[in-house]
Amino acid sequence: QGFGGFAGNVSFEGYVEDETKWPPFLRGVQMAKTSGMSLWLYDERGYPSGSAGDLTLRGHPEWAARGLLIAETNVTGGAAVSLSLPPGRLVAAVAVPRCDGVIALDRAVDLAASVVVGHLSWQAPDGEWFVAVMTDDLIYEGTHAAISLAYKKPCIDLLTPEPTARFLEVTHDRYAAKMGKDLGRYFVSTFTDEPSLQNLWFRPMPYRVLPWSLTFERDFRKRRGRALRPLLPALVADAGPAGARARYDFWNTVGELVSENFFGQIQTWCARHNILSGGHLLAEESLVSHVPLYGDFFRCARRLDAPSIDCLTSLPPGVPWHIARLIGSVADLEGRTYTMCEVSDHSQRYRPKGDTRPIRVVTEDEIRGTCNRLVWGGINTLTSYYAFKDLSDDQLRRINTHVGRCQTLLRGGHQVADIAVLYPIESVWTAFTPATRGATDEAGARRVESVFDGVSAALYSANRDFRYVDARALCDATVDGDALRHGDLRWRVLVLPAADTLPMAAWRKVHRFWQGGGTVIAVGALPANTESDAPSPAVQALALEMFGTATLPNVVTNRAGGTGIALPFSMLALTPKMIDAVLERDAACDDARAPVKITRRRIDGHDLYFAINDSDAAWDGIVRFCGEGVREQWDPATGARSAVADATRVPLRLGPYGAMFFRAPQAGVPRRLAQAGSVALALTCKPLPEAGRPTIGKGTHVRAELSGDAAGGWRAPATLTRGQVDTHLFVSFPYAQPLDLSGYEGLVLDTDVPAGQRTSAELLVFMQTADGGTYLGRTGRFLNVAGTARAYALFGQFAAFGNTRKALDLTQVTAIRIGWGGYFGSEGESVDLTVHPPQALSLPGDRQ
Repeated sequence: QGFGGFAGNVSFEGYVEDETKWPPFLRGVQMAKTSGMSLWLYDERGYPSGSAGDLTLRGHPEWAARGLLIAETNVTGGAAVSLSLPPGRLVAAVAVPRCDGVIALDRAVDLAASVVVGHLSWQAPDGEWFVAVMTDDLIYEGTHAAISLAYKKPCIDLLTPEPTARFLEVTHDRYAAKMGKDLGRYFVSTFTDEPSLQNLWFRPMPYRVLPWSLTFERDFRKRRGRALRPLLPALVADAGPAGARARYDFWNTVGELVSENFFGQIQTWCARHNILSGGHLLAEESLVSHVPLYGDFFRCARRLDAPSIDCLTSLPPGVPWHIARLIGSVADLEGRTYTMCEVSDHSQRYRPKGDTRPIRVVTEDEIRGTCNRLVWGGINTLTSYYAFKDLSDDQLRRINTHVGRCQTLLRGGHQVADIAVLYPIESVWTAFTPATRGATDEAGARRVESVFDGVSAALYSANRDFRYVDARALCDATVDGDALRHGDLRWRVLVLPAADTLPMAAWRKVHRFWQGGGTVIAVGALPANTESDAPSPAVQALALEMFGTATLPNVVTNRAGGTGIALPFSMLALTPKMIDAVLERDAACDDARAPVKITRRRIDGHDLYFAINDSDAAWDGIVRFCGEGVREQWDPATGARSAVADATRVPLRLGPYGAMFFRAPQAGVPRRLAQAGSVALALTCKPLPEAGRPTIGKGTHVRAELSGDAAGGWRAPATLTRGQVDTHLFVSFPYAQPLDLSGYEGLVLDTDVPAGQRTSAELLVFMQTADGGTYLGRTGRFLNVAGTARAYALFGQFAAFGNTRKALDLTQVTAIRIGWGGYFGSEGESVDLTVHPPQALSLPGDRQ
């Protein structure tokens, strides 16, 4: 069937302790190596990794994952406070006065003496007060460990070194004892599976949670030079500039400890045993989830010699290419050769109890399209967990041949991309507060995620290849003319998605890059804060020089050709257009809307372009290459190689989810173009044909009515009749004749939210097509941000929803639904939203 190897481990039954299970495992490994197979060593009895079943925690229950559990309330005007403590040991009971919405840390009142038998009772003085009780306890219920589909078991504490040292002793050392110290003779890499801090509730809980350990306060003081205890209220309530610095220091410390004590310790062990350290992290797709689970995902992934991901869907429109690109970027920055993805059709097959949806059988084309997206993103090893239902051996061999050729050709070397997109974790830190379900309800943190995802999707949709970089990459890079250089990597455009916070050294490097002729695009925020100042006058001065007035949008140029472009969140869709104005494309199709995505790598002295048809329909057209173009064309489906007749304009035909390689000894360097000041910073909104009277669709536990008209907007105030259950409400605009939106970039959505509303749900939009397809788009607009606001939903960001199989057909849109969903609110909570009829969005140069 063409498979090249496997990821394996000694039997889960008896795991590493049962001596009778070792001989079959060792015999299987030897047989596989004799057959020339590639092997990876799985490091756990199920997932999450770290506990070795129960071996790590045996005799040391205190080494399990911990959390700082927080219950809080807000009181006004001398009210009596009665607050039950979360379980565990009391760490802090505190009241902090609030003025103009900001708590005053320096006026905090210690309430520990008011705690009796697990309960806080206190009479608040006049004024507004934030009151919190915080306890330290082991955590399991409500965490990923408790809801995973593998063995239900507590996870270990990743913040301290002792649990991981014990994990290595009971697991890795036993493999070395059985197979010798040179494990690289047998395995490419270890594979650790979804270890995390567990500090994110997957089910509604009565209190919030923050990462904690028995030594965390000591570690914090040692690394940050100040006490943590007085800063704790700022981690869950707005404390102004002092709070922003406290959050930065807290999450920075978390990221350092996890990367060193878990990932770093395993990496060191693996280096001593001649084997790579690999694996994948949890919730890779969500930037805000990176904070409570790891502190700094990017920093942790850097400590993996073979960084990896998983992909649980095999419907290509929903395949997370962006996390493949995130891991591919980490690998290139660290000079890693191997990346891996556990890939499957799990989402199409798995049905929990009570879910009566039919199993969705994926096709050969869909599996190939899934793999293409992952390989395009930077994954060069695919570990299959597919069912391969209804596929013949011939089909399996075709898939494996295609994938094997793609991965062999693209492994090694480095990506060549002029565009770098910042991983803006520091800007999430300063806005982040934990939630009682999910990562955070804080609009500021989720806005950073929305801009980050939106910029990424806009570039992907426009076939603008790019890589991700973190603050460390910026600090380590050198300015080389109009480029930032990091080893063999070189970037000429830097995109800052809602990035207002970076270390001062990184801001200085960005400024020098701009001074040298580079292009910097700030989307949704301007530089403002450092690790020690919020705001920082020095950074604000740099921002003024690079981007001009705080009134956005704006373009500033300098004598060296440097360009600073500042776009508001509402103009995120312009990012690719602005890059097109300053930099020639490396490779592009004549048809700007072609579903073809192209990436480029420099490997073994030649340049290799990988082009994929990201569509279930065949495509043919012309692909243009910059400079002197390409010499050869390689087909991964057939193995055929041929010379190209025209090096810079190559006719290409790709079947559904097909792919092609192009090779050149030395490809060209895209030219700098006229500066962006000549480009119209404009979005055009076009009203859609009048829809029929809208209707509302809502969940069982939502009571709502619709009123209003097209001129003033349609208001849908709702009341939740039950708390902590999944609720939704959408206003649906039906169209008698299907709309053709293929000449536009997306939808324009105007909405109104009343003052004082605390609902943290994001504004969502569905599009329905004539063939029955349903597609979900996000907007970055949150319902706890009051006032009238305009949001944009780019078509490139819409994903197939439910059982939808096909790519979005923009020529057959029959309904647009705008509202909110996936919200776990409180019984009796009011959610008020006014929706105006959607409009179509066009950008300069669009055809309509």
